[in-house]
Amino acid sequence: MAILTLPPLIRPRLALKQVIESAVETQASITITKLDTRKFVFVMATVVTLNLLVIAGINILMTQDAFTLQHLKAERNTALDQKDAILNRVNQMNSPVNLARVASDMGMVPATEIGYLNYSQLNEVVVP
Repeated sequence: MAILTLPPLIRPRLALKQVIESAVETQASITITKLDTRKFVFVMATVVTLNLLVIAGINILMTQDAFTLQHLKAERNTALDQKDAILNRVNQMNSPVNLARVASDMGMVPATEIGYLNYSQLNEVVVP
């Protein structure tokens, strides 16, 4: 009976030896198929370079838009100044003193009587 109990004790050692050998073979195959670090670094450097180029392009476009915006603001300010100058000229021409002078130059005289319009009789001027 003692002989029957002995072989199971030997078998685990053989199985352990086989497991270790298969692990060593697997590790060797993994190191062979392992990704080359130079390729990985090259891929990552390419990605970083492309990102920097995209960011630089976006910055260039934003700068061009800023120059266009500045130019449009300057044009708007010029147009507003011209509008103010025109409105000041119109206000000067519409002043009562200027209107009276222009009217007298045209030969108009101030009215001596006040006349009213009667809307029921469209063509008649009613004098009180």
